[in-house]
Amino acid sequence: MAWDRLVYLQYAILQLSIKLSCSLTNEEKADGNRLKKIILKDNEWDLLDELCNILAPFEKATRDFSGNTYVTLSQMFPIITNLTNSLKSSGDEYEDSDDKTITSDSDESLTDQQIEVNYNNISEVLKNVKKNIYMGLKHYWAMPDEFGIMAALLDPRYKDLSFISDDETKIKIHSDLQIEYDQLKKEIQQQTTIPSPTTSTISTTSTDTSRSSTPSTTRSLREYQARREQKIKNVLQKTEKSTSSSTTSALSDEITTYFLLPVARENKNPLSWWKTKQEIFPILSIIARKYLGIPATSVASERLFSDAGNHITAKRSSLDPGLLGKMIFLKRNMQTMDHINVFPPDLDVENNDLVEDDLEEEWY
Repeated sequence: MAWDRLVYLQYAILQLSIKLSCSLTNEEKADGNRLKKIILKDNEWDLLDELCNILAPFEKATRDFSGNTYVTLSQMFPIITNLTNSLKSSGDEYEDSDDKTITSDSDESLTDQQIEVNYNNISEVLKNVKKNIYMGLKHYWAMPDEFGIMAALLDPRYKDLSFISDDETKIKIHSDLQIEYDQLKKEIQQQTTIPSPTTSTISTTSTDTSRSSTPSTTRSLREYQARREQKIKNVLQKTEKSTSSSTTSALSDEITTYFLLPVARENKNPLSWWKTKQEIFPILSIIARKYLGIPATSVASERLFSDAGNHITAKRSSLDPGLLGKMIFLKRNMQTMDHINVFPPDLDVENNDLVEDDLEEEWY
């Protein structure tokens, strides 16, 4: 944040003001007088420091949401809930004026609104800032996004949905997951079912066996004994199947097994977690990858557009689209390719150039 950097420069700015005011040259003294007119006062510096403490978590959350190498959508609502709760942790009640702060008609005039600040009462200013931010979060995030909650439900770190206080919302998102799971399971079963043999093949095989020679008495006796033993096994195994039916049904339900597992640590990568549990959750892992791969913001795509704009200049406007895509791909994955030794050892990956010392030695 620019405000945060300004606080870090406070000591240097004050030292510069003192040095300029004590200077013997007229030009530096004039600069010192101009600096005294625009420099912040002590109470303003204190207010700026406190504002940075309030806005610092929001700056970190914005950076976390803008990443493209890790899961971002699932942590969006837990972080926003924590930020909202932190603004009222001091005991201030903002709920009474919830509906009076922001309306749909006044959204456009919020940025143009002039706010009078009394720098002498810093605590009152900070309270108003917290209140306005709190009301804004409650207004713009009143209707949670279903994709974001589903991603949090499929994230082993936030699957308990502790950031949601409404039980109806939890029940609805669980039912939506069950519906999507049953639908995907049905589609997979339809794709993997083996077609049953037709009646014509059965009839032909029966006629062929009838036309064949009559089986010997020893063979028919063996078949009879085998069928009798199989019937005995079926009778004995009925009790075992009845006792283990509940266990197998519980294990076959991936959703129940998933919620019985403990919540993962905060530093755990959810994609790696699902990869290791893919054999236990073959269907649920597919749904998890679908939602966890959604980015929380459009920052990654905007970076890609700006990166493409840096390659296409006035002198390189005729680049082939395929070549441009390869160039951007190589730039984006330069460090990864360096780790797997794709480039030759005498290529300086950081500077995209050959090492000149080696070339000079070979020349001489």
